[in-house]
Amino acid sequence: MGRILLIGGIGAGKTTLKQMLMNEQVSYQKTQMIDYTHAFIDCPGEYLEIPRFYHVLIDASHQVSEIWALQDSTKQRAFYPPKFSKVFRKPIIGIITKVDLPKADIKQASSFLHYAGIEEPFYITSVMNGEGVAPLRMRLEELNESRSR
Repeated sequence: MGRILLIGGIGAGKTTLKQMLMNEQVSYQKTQMIDYTHAFIDCPGEYLEIPRFYHVLIDASHQVSEIWALQDSTKQRAFYPPKFSKVFRKPIIGIITKVDLPKADIKQASSFLHYAGIEEPFYITSVMNGEGVAPLRMRLEELNESRSR
């Protein structure tokens, strides 16, 4: 399969990260519906923030090889329910975004991902300065290679 499901709250940086990894121009775009492009399935943040939409995320997970769960390091609240990662039957990795911002709290963001049942290591990223993006790009390339075999 090789596709990646991007999940996270509104404004967590899912689309921006996807744009950077796909070498597209990075521009803010509010995701209005599930976007099936390239190697990603990009879901609106509302699908995580509104529990009645969880089934959409679970459904989409059946079409991917891996799930990337993003947590905005500037948010003071978790949108993931306890042990939410356990409903998925695919590998799930945690990505902490916006670590370059003054209000970033990596420790708090890590605890939110732990709360969701996601295990370390977490990828610490900033799209603005490129921090932590290279390992994700390598991971994406590995998935693409396995898909083309």
